[in-house]
Amino acid sequence: MDTVISLFSNHSKLQRYLTDDYINIYEGIIEEEKLKKLSNPWSRCEKFVLQLALHLYSGRGKLDLNDIDYLDDKNKHLVMEMEAMKIRFKAM
Repeated sequence: MDTVISLFSNHSKLQRYLTDDYINIYEGIIEEEKLKKLSNPWSRCEKFVLQLALHLYSGRGKLDLNDIDYLDDKNKHLVMEMEAMKIRFKAM
């Protein structure tokens, strides 16, 4: 759950959906289908960050890491340099 919170907190679009309607932090429940449906009109970059967050949370769904190439510099930094991957894989 920490990975999802990190990505959502630091992504301008996803911040809007860090609410009880989509993520119950206390019970560890994420409304994955609601978020996926909501993201239909989003850019490829925005969808990738959401898919990554959901994949790191549940391990379900397809995720093509080659899509990182479509991220702008800010989102690449968010995904690669910030805490998201480190939290998930408990790296130092």
